[in-house]
Amino acid sequence: MSKFTGWEYGPAGKRSGNRQPKRVKSISRTAGNAPARKEKAKRVFALNPILLVGFPAVGDFVRCHSAIRILAERFPERPIDVVTSPGNVSFARFMPHVRKAWALKKRHMQLGLAERRDLIRELRKQNYGTAYLMTSTIKAALIPFLAGIPERIGYPQELQFGLVNRLPADWLRHLWAFGPRKTRLYEEVCSIATLGAKPANVDWPAPQLVIPGAELDEWRSRAGVEAGTPALAIFTGDMTSPRSWPMGRFISIAKDYCSRGWAVWIVGGPREHDAANRIRAEVPQAIDFTTTPLIDVMYQLGASALFLGVNGGMSHAAAALNIPCVQIFGSNLSYVHGPVNDHVRYLEPPISTPSWIEDTSGVSEERVREALAAAFAEPRRPPGA
Repeated sequence: MSKFTGWEYGPAGKRSGNRQPKRVKSISRTAGNAPARKEKAKRVFALNPILLVGFPAVGDFVRCHSAIRILAERFPERPIDVVTSPGNVSFARFMPHVRKAWALKKRHMQLGLAERRDLIRELRKQNYGTAYLMTSTIKAALIPFLAGIPERIGYPQELQFGLVNRLPADWLRHLWAFGPRKTRLYEEVCSIATLGAKPANVDWPAPQLVIPGAELDEWRSRAGVEAGTPALAIFTGDMTSPRSWPMGRFISIAKDYCSRGWAVWIVGGPREHDAANRIRAEVPQAIDFTTTPLIDVMYQLGASALFLGVNGGMSHAAAALNIPCVQIFGSNLSYVHGPVNDHVRYLEPPISTPSWIEDTSGVSEERVREALAAAFAEPRRPPGA
């Protein structure tokens, strides 16, 4: 007896009486359709947006843009969104290839459950296909995991296996890299974006920020800044930090540029406010911009003709904005902590500096003046070059 495979209906809708094994066309899934379904799923997944979970600090977040540029080249049809701190959200739109930025306030030693719950609820609606975790913490990894993002790529530095389900090829070496062997942040974010690939000829892109000219004009009008007057932006950093440069030398540079008809702007945030007061006490013409919102700091950097700064977030932003930069670092620190943009001029204490001259004190005013003059005289490179 032949095996019964289903009733066949005739034109009148009547069921035929025979039980022949005649296969009827149906919507049932067959084994032959599996490759087609798999290929269709791949195509759909390939169009799903990407979520990049970035750092809260300004400089670290700016450095994440190298990874964003790599991902945009690898997946040109997939939109890229980012998660970062509320302050960074304000200027994330200046990053080419970023569609949207989600804010998450960093709370030291706190989970911030209510904020994370609300963010996760919103992320679930976005249908993200992949999350790239620039920061290797359990708290960061929980966000895409609880948001149901199927592919979560990053380094398991806190052994968050499962929360991170796809690892760069060099994850084991990275796990045990401490001290001098630890990978610098620029290489780390690029390695996550390339899944740990290490080609012989690496051409990873530098971070890039682009501010529309109309927005700069609007800020100049709002701030009462004249477009025709060149401005030197000075970022002192926290004067109590070994990263900074002696205050007397900043004051001397500010006096010199003001005497030549330049505007001098002290930029940064609350940590630089004391330094701004001390500079203005000696150079009243200098403008203190350290109490303005972070978005305005980006406009100040973008509108300046020259930047002088030390190791810190504003130095990374100025470099990404393609501003002629002179940056002062301690011995052997610019390679690890400095921007990778080619136009930046680094000054470190010379190798002949005696050991009792600490931190950046070995960088002389004369060298800074020469570097500033050379940076300003150099033809301005097009953005992204």
